Amino acid sequence: MIGVGVRDTRPGPSRARSRSGSRATERDHWLALSQVPGIGPAGFAQLLRHHGSASAAWAAGPDGLRAVSRLSADTEVGFERLRRSSPRELAGRVERTTAVTGGRVVTCLDDEYPPALLTLDPRPPTLYVAGDADAFRERAVAIVGTRRASGYGLSVTAELATELADAGVVVVSGLALGIDGAAHRAAVDRGHRTVAVLPSPLDRIYPPRHRELARRIVAAGGALVTEVPLGAAVGRPDFARRNRVIAGLAEAVVVVEAPDRSGALLTAAAAIAIGRELYAVPGPIDAMASRGSNRLIADQLATMVTSTASAMRLIGLPRGQRPPAVQALSEVEGQLLRRLLERSGSIEELIDRTGHPAAAVASALALLEARGLVDPFGGATFHPTAAARRLAGVV
Repeated sequence: MIGVGVRDTRPGPSRARSRSGSRATERDHWLALSQVPGIGPAGFAQLLRHHGSASAAWAAGPDGLRAVSRLSADTEVGFERLRRSSPRELAGRVERTTAVTGGRVVTCLDDEYPPALLTLDPRPPTLYVAGDADAFRERAVAIVGTRRASGYGLSVTAELATELADAGVVVVSGLALGIDGAAHRAAVDRGHRTVAVLPSPLDRIYPPRHRELARRIVAAGGALVTEVPLGAAVGRPDFARRNRVIAGLAEAVVVVEAPDRSGALLTAAAAIAIGRELYAVPGPIDAMASRGSNRLIADQLATMVTSTASAMRLIGLPRGQRPPAVQALSEVEGQLLRRLLERSGSIEELIDRTGHPAAAVASALALLEARGLVDPFGGATFHPTAAARRLAGVV
């Protein structure tokens, strides 16, 4: 697969139907109409309501677009250009080019369409999917946040995504740097499904540095999904639509570290608008990365998540089994772990807080990390892992 590297060669019943017979089907007209530039989900839904079907909207031509408000002259020009080809030809072309990337085209007319998105109004008329469609039929929770995540945010995200994935929940996010990537990575590291919603075509993974992560997601039984067809230019509206699909696929959205005017806040707004549960993780009052998420809590738009265990309870999920006991900790290790459970910190802060020599603290931290009880994010700040919190009985 171009850009993903794991090819899905299943023919799919919907594609087989649309290619059978000599006349264009309603699905062919649906795919052709969805390629008209500038329509979007809202415009598409208006066309269907006005004309009754995609085939009737196509037959009406550019004049039929004028019955739908807020469609530009460029949309009419693009529609006229597309009408030089038949709907059957256009549908076949988009399916063939998508298949080359290892993906497939899914419409609202198909059984493979994600059930959760059927509740949206308007719903995305056409999706481009790579991976296992079963990932859309399982219970799902979205985790979103800033690209410029702190060690605290990454630690919370990893713990929460791990707990959710271990409980059989599909983790949904946007494959962005920072919080999104940490959520996906935690799920695939455990061998579980996760769904990444892209703001770009399947053959142009965005951001490029997450191409390998995208391949791992598909290989682990998860899926990539986007509203953007191959060859389309990516713009700001595509990111906004991506955020809406993230919220739509999930029963609940958890915001971890969202600064003001961030994409995560747009996802939160979408969750509120479509009736999804919204949760937020509080952060330090002086942290720019937490200003937006703290405001969601202060304005009572989101329920506060005070721990991984509280998040699992709010979502209605059982926690995983307690891990097996580790071998006894030394005095220094025990003191360090207790301090870290109170508040994460750098090695310099831990030296001050425990009063132990630098060499002893460094050695103890290395042993705690080897036992899976401490994670050093960025090599500067140390955080207790989910296993450490469970062993300590933190809830």
